[in-house]
Amino acid sequence: MKKWIKKSFHRQLLFCFAVVALFPLLLFGVSLIQTMETKINSDYEKRVTEQAEQIDAGVLHLFKNFEETVESINANSKIVGQINEEDSWSKSKIYLQFYREVSGLREYAQVDLHDKTGKCIYTTAQGNAGTDLPVYWGILKAVEESEENLVLRRAEPNDKDILMYAAGKLLGKENTLEGYIVIGMRAENFEKLLYDNGNSKAEVAFLDTYWRTIFESGNLQTDKIREELMKGHKLLGGYRAGELLIEPLGNTGLYTVMACPSVFSTEVLNSMYSVLTVMLIISILLCVGVASHVGRNMTRPVERMNTAMRTLQEGDLTVRIASDREDELGQMSRNFNIMANELEQNVQEKIEKQKELNASHIAMMQAQLNPHFLYNTLDTMKWVAKANHIPEIATMAAGLAKILRTSISKRQFICLREELELVNCYVDIQKIRFNDKFSYSVEMEEGLEDCVIPKLIIQPIVENSVLHGLKESEEGNIHVRITGKTGVLCIEVTDDGCGAPDDLMEAINHRRQEQLVGHIGVSNVDTILRLTYGEEYGIYMEKSDGNIQTTKDGKESGGTRVTLRLPVRREKA
Repeated sequence: MKKWIKKSFHRQLLFCFAVVALFPLLLFGVSLIQTMETKINSDYEKRVTEQAEQIDAGVLHLFKNFEETVESINANSKIVGQINEEDSWSKSKIYLQFYREVSGLREYAQVDLHDKTGKCIYTTAQGNAGTDLPVYWGILKAVEESEENLVLRRAEPNDKDILMYAAGKLLGKENTLEGYIVIGMRAENFEKLLYDNGNSKAEVAFLDTYWRTIFESGNLQTDKIREELMKGHKLLGGYRAGELLIEPLGNTGLYTVMACPSVFSTEVLNSMYSVLTVMLIISILLCVGVASHVGRNMTRPVERMNTAMRTLQEGDLTVRIASDREDELGQMSRNFNIMANELEQNVQEKIEKQKELNASHIAMMQAQLNPHFLYNTLDTMKWVAKANHIPEIATMAAGLAKILRTSISKRQFICLREELELVNCYVDIQKIRFNDKFSYSVEMEEGLEDCVIPKLIIQPIVENSVLHGLKESEEGNIHVRITGKTGVLCIEVTDDGCGAPDDLMEAINHRRQEQLVGHIGVSNVDTILRLTYGEEYGIYMEKSDGNIQTTKDGKESGGTRVTLRLPVRREKA
């Protein structure tokens, strides 16, 4: 996959756009949905918890009213003392007292008064009389055995319409049991209680101590809840979205169950993720379109540049790129044109230099008249001079032969030691010719003997000093000084003769080849050095220090110093 992407600039651009555009969109979209889900569910959990607390408070308040009603009835001596009265008039008065005591509960419960045998004597139920209850089991048995003022119990399944009982003892003088106060709650009583507290739409249920259902509003499937609780599953405690909130209802022994589905249902989440998917698809299409447009806008000049570079590699240095763009790609095209111009100029300069070097070599070869013939003739002269005891001729012949042998050899470079030996041969010949009218000396820094230089570059300079510098002198001095500091080999040839003309020095220093006619030796040496090592090397000519004289016409004259500059290169072992 990675290699496939790298093979196309369009694919790379599309991949970059996709990473830059789609990844943040996907990351932020999923994060936003999850953050919204967490925040809304958190708020919903808080609201459900507060609603549960409100319902618990309302139910506990009602149970508190039950307890207060039981205490109030027990405090009414007319009811307690005459509960077994048979007279109808008296029973009407007692019922009126009883009705007043339970006036605040009639909307939420049915209140019955039973004698100590379980017979229902008075009731707030409409229509038929209240139901008699047994004293040997059920709610009345639980009240008799309990020390609490009020006992709460789930009604038995065969109890007609009653879901829960709250009962207390009716005590006479000396706390003797005179009967029972039984409060029964139906389904409509629980619904009335929830409605008055503003929770009529809440899904809520109440369970007894054994997790059996007392009242259920909605579809909580309390039977399954009881099964889970009986198995020991920990359902009690904190509420989370989509789960149940099951908490004890105060100290009553009952439990409140509340449930509310998660705000972010599967359908809602699927819808939100569908919207995110559509946005991703639209982003992908936009990325493809933009990548294609930008890719074409960028690859066209790159393709033109690639074609131009291939043409340039094939040798066509005249190729150029036409571009009117002002951006970086346009700048690259202009830089390519500049590079092609410079390359073409460099090639032309290299060709011209090669032509110039070839011309110099041809001129040097033309200056040698049949060198092999001369070498063989000089060698014969040397042996004839030795045979006839003429040492000067032998010396001149041997020196000239050595110079010619080096000049006709195929080696282009020799070490500095060999070059100085050739100069010594030349000087020996000239001393014989001019009857020792000049002296020659060499000063060289230690360790430079093995430096490699082009052959025959010092001899023409020394020859120029002998033939031109000392031509009008009765005696003179030629001094060669060789140094090699900072990687540059400097060979200074100094004479104390008449000095070179200013126009000659200026022509050599400024490399005006057309003005060096008649000075082929100096011109050729300078050309060889420049073409071999670069334009920063070559010959520099100046008047020698300490030997400047003034002629009658006011011009300065004196010795000449010619400096050859070339890089220090050692002979390979």
